[in-house]
Amino acid sequence: MRGIAGESINEFLDVAETVMERFLALPENPDKTRTGGYLAVIDKNGKMRMVVELSVAQPEKADKYFRLCQEKARRLFAHATKGHFSSWQTRNTENGQYGGGVAAPSDSGGVEAGKGMVGAISGLVEHGDETVTLVIWMVFRWLVLGDAEKIIAHSGNELFHPLLNACNDLFDR
Repeated sequence: MRGIAGESINEFLDVAETVMERFLALPENPDKTRTGGYLAVIDKNGKMRMVVELSVAQPEKADKYFRLCQEKARRLFAHATKGHFSSWQTRNTENGQYGGGVAAPSDSGGVEAGKGMVGAISGLVEHGDETVTLVIWMVFRWLVLGDAEKIIAHSGNELFHPLLNACNDLFDR
């Protein structure tokens, strides 16, 4: 069976969907009109492994979110050799380049199989995109808390800790 960085695709999708649903239900979610998005996953070799809808993206913006999640992931992967760990590091809203992508750096304290994995979501507010991706990566131990803290310090993300707390049970899988 094919997988994603040592995880079964079904398990990965179950966790990703659960994390997205919990974000959408958070009282801290700043935009309840955004009801889902797309997740792009690139492996450490640069192969786009998956683009999948989580929950239900706004139909009128689905094509845009589908494109943006891939753009974020590809942009971040292209800059990972320069030590980039977040698409916020190359964010340029005038050129349609947003935050919301994260990479497990080679010096991460996470599991070896996850190092170099890049994920990006588009469909929520930018900090929401980043937060959901971070928590998914942490559930699979591709990132550890110290890695996530470094990423959110760069972006100024205040949504991460509420979602992390709402997903504590997922770490017991």
